[in-house]
Amino acid sequence: MGPHPSTFRTVMITFLVMIFILHIPDASCLRNVKIHVPMSVIPGQTVTMICNYDLEGDPLYTVKWYKSRQEFFRYVPKELPHTRVFPYPGINVDVSQSGSNQVVLRDVQMDIAGKYRCEISADAPNFHTEVVSSYMHVVQMNPEEEPTIQMEKPRYSIGDTLRGNCTTAPSSAAANITWLVNDKRMNASYFRVENLTKAQSTDPTMYLTVAGIELEITSFQVGKLKIQCKAEVFQFESIKKIVLDEERPQLASVLGTRASSAGLPPQLSSQPKTLVLWSLVQVLLICWATR
Repeated sequence: MGPHPSTFRTVMITFLVMIFILHIPDASCLRNVKIHVPMSVIPGQTVTMICNYDLEGDPLYTVKWYKSRQEFFRYVPKELPHTRVFPYPGINVDVSQSGSNQVVLRDVQMDIAGKYRCEISADAPNFHTEVVSSYMHVVQMNPEEEPTIQMEKPRYSIGDTLRGNCTTAPSSAAANITWLVNDKRMNASYFRVENLTKAQSTDPTMYLTVAGIELEITSFQVGKLKIQCKAEVFQFESIKKIVLDEERPQLASVLGTRASSAGLPPQLSSQPKTLVLWSLVQVLLICWATR
């Protein structure tokens, strides 16, 4: 007994519909939407935020920019003017530099740190929309100011224990510190890091990061020990470098010891002519004494 005709018809229709759906081209023509926002900036800087996308031939409907959930800039190619700015505290849009792929913010301040979103919408017939986001930090600091290094002493010998501290410049975000000795990155087990709120500061949110180092010296490079302290706050980096000398015996003291053991004044031992004269005097005195 074969399948009922109506059941067979239903199965065939379902099968054909599935094949039809699988062969329909993807209606979404908006692809590869990516946002590029600086990881961190310094107050007063001009910031460019970029939103790239591929419409694959579809017309663009709108580009919208949001800080958190509030829109502050819009680009609509079918309207005149194409751009529109919405008031947002602390955000100053440079309209002349902003458009379909980017928005430029002038004179950024601390209070505009946060999450930024870019919303791209395609026009008819698809009206597809994609939203991407990224976070921007605003850091109060001077990226040109180097850390300071203080070592226990200026000279060391093989087997000595190297001790010192590195202190970063003040910043509103604590820095990461890395020690390098003779260009070799030191393992964290060799140093300790402590974040300190800056004392005697009018702004209690500013930090000094202090890192101490302690390790046994096993080698020098041509009698030198190169010490580096690298401080990083997000993508900002500053490095302080110093060079320490290897502690060696003084040559003058060695010569002085040899001269004293020979019964000669140290100041004469380095003068060949004086040494000869002194020897002649000794010979004459011996001859005179034996007469």
